This record gives sequence, C-alpha cells and structure tokens, in this order.
Amino acid sequence: MLMSNSFSWKTKFKSIIIVDGELFSNEYDVKLHITPHTPNLKEQTEYFDRLKNLFEMVFANTITTWREEKLYHTLSKTSNNRFIELPKPPYDQIMAAVCFCKANAVLDSVITVSKLELSSWQGDGITYAVDKDSKELLLLDTLNWFTEKYNNFDPWWLRADTATYDKELDKGIYTGHFSWKAEKIPVDKKHEYHAKIFEFNPKVLDGGKDKNK
Repeated sequence: MLMSNSFSWKTKFKSIIIVDGELFSNEYDVKLHITPHTPNLKEQTEYFDRLKNLFEMVFANTITTWREEKLYHTLSKTSNNRFIELPKPPYDQIMAAVCFCKANAVLDSVITVSKLELSSWQGDGITYAVDKDSKELLLLDTLNWFTEKYNNFDPWWLRADTATYDKELDKGIYTGHFSWKAEKIPVDKKHEYHAKIFEFNPKVLDGGKDKNK
C-alpha cells in the first residue's frame, strides 16, 4: 500500500459506557490525520495495520468506564468483558485524548497521528479534535496510577502494548488481551500470562520496536 506524505483515515468502533452505575450503548466515529516517517512501504503497511487493529479489534466490543466507577469493579470480577479504563468519567473529550495517545504509542514513531477527531452516538453531535498541544491531554494526568512497586510504568494509553486498562499482577502488569504479531492478532484469554516482568526491562511485544524506558 503506497502512502503519501500525509493522509486521513476514518473508522468507528462500538463500546458500552458506564455512567453513574448505568450501562449505555455507544458508537464512536474517529478520523485520524496520519503522517508516515519511513520510506519502507512494508513497514508503513505493517504499522497502519496495527493502527487499524487497535480500533477495529482492541477497542471494539468493550465496556468503557473509569477507575472510580463502582459497577466497573463489580463487572471486572464477575464477567469476561474487556474494558477501556479511563482516568476520568467517559466523556468524549477524555476518550479522544486517550485514543490519540494510544494510537501514537503503538505506532512507535514509524507513523504519527498528528490530529484525531472523535464523536459518538451519545455525544450530542459534538466532535472533539485532539493534537499534541490540546488541553484535553492534561485531563489524562494521573497521580499514583500504579502502586510504588510498579510506578516506573506508564498508564496503558502511553504504552505500545494492547492493554486498555491497567492491572497489577504477581509477576508484573497486564499488557493486553491481544499481542502484536505480524499479519494477525492472537488472543490470550489467560490475562495473567500477559504481564511485564518487573525488572526495569519490560517485555518487547512481537512486531514492535524496543523502547527504552
């Protein structure tokens, strides 16, 4: 697939949101403004496929909530649902900021998303646009997201793995329901096996580039 200096791509995904203890169906419409930074067409295609999979598989068919939502903690213990865990209640501007950050994180600077526009079925027809200078990014600032033992790790939206929520496990942190493999994304339903070992040397996901932390 030949890519120009910059282009845009539209996609959508469905996610149930939890608001004040109630569940509401929602669908997000997203437009991404994209710039490749490598002349290698194979690498461009691989990372664009990764971006597509992020929205069409990783984000899709989830439940979106925030860490302080009581129903979230109940459902996480009693269901097999996948979750998108936000640092604030699930307003569209928060989701837009999270999607912008996660998209750029998984692209490893091979491709960058310069701007992301997001609206939703529940969002009253408002579209939020986020770029690297947007104040919405300040809404993602978190204190003590992890306990002291794991505080060297970034929240999931700043990491290149496929996690959409964060959970501390005996041997590290949860790194996602999927893994980045060439051509396809295999599923591992045993979440405990997707953990980064806490040795200041996080596991590198297949198909990604080593990013020193």
